Amino acid sequence: MGLINRRDVLVGGTLLAVTAGRAQAGEEELHKLGLARPPFAIDDPVLNVPDLAGAVHRIEDYRGKTVVVSFWATWCPPCRKELPTLAGLSRELAPDRFAVLAVNIGDNQNKIQSFLDRIDHDGLPVLMDKSGKLSGKWYLRGMPVTYVVDGSGDVILAAIGERVWDSPEMIAALTSLG
Repeated sequence: MGLINRRDVLVGGTLLAVTAGRAQAGEEELHKLGLARPPFAIDDPVLNVPDLAGAVHRIEDYRGKTVVVSFWATWCPPCRKELPTLAGLSRELAPDRFAVLAVNIGDNQNKIQSFLDRIDHDGLPVLMDKSGKLSGKWYLRGMPVTYVVDGSGDVILAAIGERVWDSPEMIAALTSLG
């Protein structure tokens, strides 16, 4: 199936193809904030990784909700800067309609916890992919990378690079999706 109504957008130094589709609500505002439809299909977005307490999280656990899935690492300065804004976003969005997940790639739990002890992360589920197995499944070529998954489990938006997730503009744009 070909791309309909295609236009190219430069996001965080990466060219993304943007198509009309399910992400149309607030689309102009989303583009201004650096979110665009991913240029590739993630046919089966999987998580299947534990949080810091050991509970395993799966995408299907969040069916019916819009989910913001952000991939980060402790060695990544932009990730470290944006993580508190993801926590703020998590606190601002209605938990019955939205979820925000921060998935650490490659760090061990002690390193993650040591970093988290120094920042505001209240209300933000932090998941651990110690092996980095999700990097290939989610097309991670740098960090931070964030995807928005709709209530059906389809990836509808992507953001490459740092964002201020708890800004009033971002909250309004994401809320328009749900």
